[in-house]
Amino acid sequence: MTQPLVSFDGTYFDGASAAATAVRVDLIGRRLLIWANDGRLLRQTSLRELELSEPFAHAPRLALLPDGATLEVPDSRGFTQALGNAGQPPMLVARLQAWWPATIVALVLLVALMVFAYTRGIPAAAKWAAFALPVELEQRIGLQVLDALDHQHLAPSNLAASRRSALEHRFVPAGERVAPNVVYYIEYRAATEGAGINAFALPGGTIVLLDGLVEKARNEDQVLAVLAHELGHVVNKHGMRNVLQAVGIGALAGLVWGDFAGIAANVPVIAGVLRYTRDFEREADDFAISFLRANDIPIYALIDFFEIVQQLRGKSDADPLPEFFSSHPATAERIRRLRLAAEAQK
Repeated sequence: MTQPLVSFDGTYFDGASAAATAVRVDLIGRRLLIWANDGRLLRQTSLRELELSEPFAHAPRLALLPDGATLEVPDSRGFTQALGNAGQPPMLVARLQAWWPATIVALVLLVALMVFAYTRGIPAAAKWAAFALPVELEQRIGLQVLDALDHQHLAPSNLAASRRSALEHRFVPAGERVAPNVVYYIEYRAATEGAGINAFALPGGTIVLLDGLVEKARNEDQVLAVLAHELGHVVNKHGMRNVLQAVGIGALAGLVWGDFAGIAANVPVIAGVLRYTRDFEREADDFAISFLRANDIPIYALIDFFEIVQQLRGKSDADPLPEFFSSHPATAERIRRLRLAAEAQK
C-alpha cells in the first residue's frame, strides 16, 4: 500500500554556516525528505534519527539531525500531528500539558513545594548555612549593616564611659557563664529620631545598645536583661539566618516572577535584619531566661522593661518609638511566657 505524503514549508540550517535555506519537507511513512526550492534533495533521514523540540502552538517545531543540521517547521501543530500519524508519538511533557488533570496536579504540587520551601526548607537551609559560614564573613555583613545604620538612623552615644564600664563589668562575666566562647561586641549609639529605647543584634555578634534604653530602664538589671535577650540572638545566629532566608526567598521569588536580579539587589530591604520572627524572639527570650537564672537576676527585670516600652507606645502624648526601632514588640504573649518562667523561678 502506498504510504501517504504530507508536505510542509520549512527552513534548513546545515550546521556548518549561519545560512538559512527555504525548503519543502516531505513526510512519507517514517522517512523525512528535505527538498531545496530548485528540486534538489538535500537530506533524507529516518524519524528515529531526529531529535525533536517540545511542540508549542505559536512557535516553529525544530528537528535536530544527527550531524548537527537543523530543520525548522513553522506549522508546529500540523507537523506534530503528521509525526503522530507516522508513529512518532508526542513527547511525554506535551501529552501531560495537553491533559488538564495533569496540569492541575502539577500546579498543586508546585504550590505545595513552594509553601514547604518558604516555611520549612529555606529556614532549615539558612540555619545550617549560618553556622557553616566563616565567622569573618558574618562579621563583615554585620559591620556593613551597622555602617548603613550610622549614616541614616544612628548617632554617636552620649553615655558616660563610667556607665558603659559598669554595664560591661557585670555583663561580660555573666555572659561567659551561659555562652562561653561566643564572640560578641557591644556598640553604643543614640537614635537620630524618637526615643530610641531599644537594643538589637546584627550578624557577626554586634549588639547595638541605644542611649534611650539605658535612660528609660529603672535599674541596671533591666539593661542586662535586654542585653541577655540580644545575646540570645547572637548565640542562635538569628541575624545571619534572616539574611540567608531573605536571599533564599528572593531566589524563590525570582523563579516565580523571573526577576531575580531586581530582588537580589534589594535583599537588605527584604531581609529586615532587625525584625526577627516569633520563633527567633522566643529562642532569644528563652536564652535570656537561662542567662538571668544563671546569674541570680530576677526574670521580672525583663518583664518590667517590656512593660515600660509597652506603656510608652500606648501613650499618645509620648515621644513615639520610630517604626524602624520597633524590632522587639513587647507583646502580651511574650510577657505571659516570661511571667510563667518568673513564677517557676520562685
